[in-house]
Amino acid sequence: MSHSFAPFSGLAVEFNSDLELVSANIGDNQTREVLKAKPAVTPGDKTKPYLPGQPRIRLDRPLHNGEDPVLKYVQGSHLTTQLDELLPFMRYIFVQTPSYIHIMALHHQKAHARKIVVDESPGLHLVWYYEFIFIKPVPAYFYSRAFWTYIQNADEKAYHASLGFMRSYYWLIQYEIDYLDALAQHLIPRKGDGAHPTYEEWCAFIEPFGQVGDKSVSRRFHYGELRLTRINRAAFLFKRKLAYFHIYPQWGSFLAHFLAPIVTVFAVCSVVLNSMQVTLAALEADRAAAPGAWPRFLDASVWFPVVVMLGIAVVMVASLVGVGVMGVGDLVRGNVVRARKKKGDPRAGGGSHGMVW
Repeated sequence: MSHSFAPFSGLAVEFNSDLELVSANIGDNQTREVLKAKPAVTPGDKTKPYLPGQPRIRLDRPLHNGEDPVLKYVQGSHLTTQLDELLPFMRYIFVQTPSYIHIMALHHQKAHARKIVVDESPGLHLVWYYEFIFIKPVPAYFYSRAFWTYIQNADEKAYHASLGFMRSYYWLIQYEIDYLDALAQHLIPRKGDGAHPTYEEWCAFIEPFGQVGDKSVSRRFHYGELRLTRINRAAFLFKRKLAYFHIYPQWGSFLAHFLAPIVTVFAVCSVVLNSMQVTLAALEADRAAAPGAWPRFLDASVWFPVVVMLGIAVVMVASLVGVGVMGVGDLVRGNVVRARKKKGDPRAGGGSHGMVW
């Protein structure tokens, strides 16, 4: 894989040529280039007066109050504004690896026991939660050169988000097995002629997106896969929201996650207090007992609760130290990846890192 970064130069191959750019009047003697369906060339051809892959977005209707329905749809389908706002908080707390190649190929997701969940929400693309990972499918209109020219001129933010999204597919589909899996998951759309691209055609299509650098994509796509649990905690702390996204949108599920550490603390405290109570009772019984009565049992009753409390203390300290070490490790790793990226290292932040990845 080549990594000579450059601005996006356009599609190397075009799989859908049903669109064209035309000038439309938006009022006050102003015009804007909008997408329209190409007219039929021969009597047997059929014009498709809608955005490829999305018949609900019609291209044969006049603009209403200068509002472009295509632009509105693309913004809603590809901008990740909420996630972009949360990512700065994840540099020093709830750290996420700041590398766009921090993406496992589709076939390797199964090695981490992850199930692919196809979802059209742009803010969930490549967000994972334990055994799930959300992936947004490629829209059919991305196969059109006219579309890329249109969105580049219409909305720079949507253009950069779209470029970053397509760059992620350069890493998701690295082998033919990934391509076949993507077809089975309906992640790759059909071409304008109704057939799917071959693996060779797909590689030629996706190659220009792999050469795009971070300066040409939105902030979200400076990162690869993101952990939903950390995003939810960031949203709770910094955005005063219960969560960024609820997989189980019920109070019972939320309270179970929220109260679990509190219940654990109460349980530990209860065991410690009971141990202290047993020790005190054993000492009182030892003083009141006749000489030589049950000496070993009384000694065990005095010291066993002490051993239990010491064991709990060791486990708690080891757990806190372990979490602290992992947190510091994530923080250091994130800063190292940033430093390597600034030096132009294209491989910074790649690879899988087991349980705490």
